[in-house]
Amino acid sequence: MASTATPSPDAISDGEFHDILARYPACIAEISDAKGAKPGQETLASLDQYRYGAALDAFGSVTPGVAMGLDDVKKLVEWKLRHGKFRPTLMKLVSSNEPGFVKDTVQEAVTHYRDKPDVSDALKILTQLKGIGPATASLLLAVHDPRRVVFFADEAFYWLCCDGSKAPIKYNLKEYTDLNKRAQALAKRLGVKAVDIERVAFVLMRQPQDEKTASTSVSKPPTGSPADGTGKGTKQPAKRKTSGDVPADETPPHGFHFQHAHKLHRHVRPLTILSRMVDPGSRAKRAETPSFASSGPIQLTPRFTALKESLTSGKEPAISSSWQRLLLRLPEEIDAVSSLGSEAVPTISFKDTSRPEQADCFLRDLRQRGVGIIRNVVSKDTALAWSRETDEYLKQSSQPRSPQKRPRDVFWSPAQVRARAHPNLLAAQKFVMSIWKSKNENARVTTGFPISYADRMRLRKGDDFQGGPYARVDGGSVERWEPDGYGRAGTYKDIFQGQWEDYDPWESSTRLGVTSDLYHKAGACSIFRMFQGWLALNPIPSGPGSVQVCPLPRLATAYFLLRPFFSPSPPTTSSSSQSSKEDDQWTFNRPQNSILHGALPSYAQEITPSLHPHLQLDRSMVPVPDLEPGDYLVWHPDLIHAIISPPSPSSTYPTEPSAPHNTYMYLPACPLTQTNALYLARQRKAFLLGHPAPDFAGAGGGGGSGSESEHPNRPGVQDVNDAGGDDGLRAMGLLPWDEEEADEDKEREVLAMANGILFPDLYDML
Repeated sequence: MASTATPSPDAISDGEFHDILARYPACIAEISDAKGAKPGQETLASLDQYRYGAALDAFGSVTPGVAMGLDDVKKLVEWKLRHGKFRPTLMKLVSSNEPGFVKDTVQEAVTHYRDKPDVSDALKILTQLKGIGPATASLLLAVHDPRRVVFFADEAFYWLCCDGSKAPIKYNLKEYTDLNKRAQALAKRLGVKAVDIERVAFVLMRQPQDEKTASTSVSKPPTGSPADGTGKGTKQPAKRKTSGDVPADETPPHGFHFQHAHKLHRHVRPLTILSRMVDPGSRAKRAETPSFASSGPIQLTPRFTALKESLTSGKEPAISSSWQRLLLRLPEEIDAVSSLGSEAVPTISFKDTSRPEQADCFLRDLRQRGVGIIRNVVSKDTALAWSRETDEYLKQSSQPRSPQKRPRDVFWSPAQVRARAHPNLLAAQKFVMSIWKSKNENARVTTGFPISYADRMRLRKGDDFQGGPYARVDGGSVERWEPDGYGRAGTYKDIFQGQWEDYDPWESSTRLGVTSDLYHKAGACSIFRMFQGWLALNPIPSGPGSVQVCPLPRLATAYFLLRPFFSPSPPTTSSSSQSSKEDDQWTFNRPQNSILHGALPSYAQEITPSLHPHLQLDRSMVPVPDLEPGDYLVWHPDLIHAIISPPSPSSTYPTEPSAPHNTYMYLPACPLTQTNALYLARQRKAFLLGHPAPDFAGAGGGGGSGSESEHPNRPGVQDVNDAGGDDGLRAMGLLPWDEEEADEDKEREVLAMANGILFPDLYDML
């Protein structure tokens, strides 16, 4: 018997080939038993007997006695759905074909192929049928010529074209041509049939991995070669037709350009639900998250006094002890990051994320520091081209803008849409999110299927490098102490119980029930971001205009959360009154007051030297290294950060129009969760209509951030597909997730949940 290691198609022997082929019946029977069947539904084993038995007997001879009809096509499609990936819309579209048209089209394709054995021409004829793309068309043709035509199965493509790795597939004619060519070469070398090659590939790709392979997949790094976004050296996804009868194994239910958005309800129904999901009260958010920029503490309403008393009641000794331990630990860690400077921020090249040793080292440092840079996620040329393209897009905008304000309230520029769908960006997001884990086995979250969050762009010229007066933390402010905010999920439970050492910043299940915006804060992010992110489109030198961070995700978070419960002891001598606040003796407040240092309802959390002296911000805040075009900077959502201001408003950074500028996209990394899927449904509608994203002012077509609905170059669904294929479409909520791609049952449940939210009318077929 052949080894469990996958043999190369170029090296497999005749004996190995036939040994593996002999295992196919047992392999399919095992999978069929595992999948089962609903009442009235044929099992996979029964359908497989039809596919490789009755169907070949009926249509596989040179002169078949019968012509293939709609019922035959439907049965083969049902086999395809059970044998490979389930695609919810495929059977509906196939069933909508007229029976006579199906019979005539199949006959035309087969006759053309018999007269002139050109597979490509025959497939083009078959793809005239609704729901029939190149993959399904190859199945129909393979049934008519099982000796020479191979079915475009995922397993066959992985084995013959990808050296056994599960690389992304676009299911276009170019890929199939390559697959068929390789299958014919193998068939000629071993003297075997194409139909047997696809079954051998199925067994090889469905067999369990050997121990060596399994051990190297610790962090699930991105597969495939890095793509540069220029189209050079990468396989481009197939064009998706814009009519309602597009092939479902190539096209999503929403596969139309934005110019067809007014026809939406005639094609699909999900957006009827979307309109009900939109907040009827309209939060009317402002364009910017405000900063109250106060150097001193601010008394809040009395209920916050009661809140602080409730959080600490009965735990005063434990919290006081933990505070003292924290104050002892902070100076050591601050000394370490201060001495490292920018080197405290780990970096890795995108190509190295698929190399276990380098990947594990980077992820370990990312967990420790909460910030990291992935270099060359897209090529420098691609990033610079996106920057130029954005400038042109903004120039063509019909929205007026103040010359004093750099344009940034743009969500759907071609560069942004391409970047969000780019395979390398999605792979990078999946890679960094892999460090998040969940203690709750039933938590509905998966990091294996990133979603796109439409944020803005930032263009900073020399006269626009002024940062905020203080450092800040995203994701709410007073909500971190409130029971209806982060308290709902117990995110910081360990810290408030006096055990900050047990707090895990990378625990995901305690963030799923969070409400981070109780006061409708301006520009607040209402979804669960595992990382905030920048994609650099121009060189961004370390320093003014760039960002600095406090790379202490556990200690710094524990400090600013516990700070409101403590105060420095009153000075007893004149000499002690001159000491710095961090050198004073700090004691637990009895009774508590209403102050939450740096936090105010509807404002961002601010971190200042006077309110948070032990953080020594002048030492603990380190600038990130230089960013080159195409670099991806990510940081934990609780990480303290600030834009670096120039030392003076003039000298170094000129204000003339020709001044160099920093351009970057905000590209957070977001997992798939219930809350995120609900938001994605609203965001999808905004994309199709050209409105600002739901979290921003003007969402729904109102005022605030300018609408892009009338922009002549605004991208549509086809552009998303061209940039990222199926994965790019799914990240935008434009195509259902394939539940068979899930690695485990829990992940499969998350995909099913998200599909139910985004595509509620697609699951009445089976």
